[in-house]
Amino acid sequence: MKPRSQLRRLGLDGSVLVVDPRRVSGRSAYLCRDEQCWAVAEKRRALDRALGVRLRGEDWARLRTGILT
Repeated sequence: MKPRSQLRRLGLDGSVLVVDPRRVSGRSAYLCRDEQCWAVAEKRRALDRALGVRLRGEDWARLRTGILT
């Protein structure tokens, strides 16, 4: 397990996915900034399960680009 400082928190604010949602209540998920973490999470649909929504391929690509760069 990695320290929280190395993770990014993702949550939903209505229908918008928010990175580092400190003021968003409800479901959220933590992912590290490592490419391997994202590949495993996408393959297992981990964010879908954690957030209770169905993310499309372009949603994953947009998140990956925004967070890993």
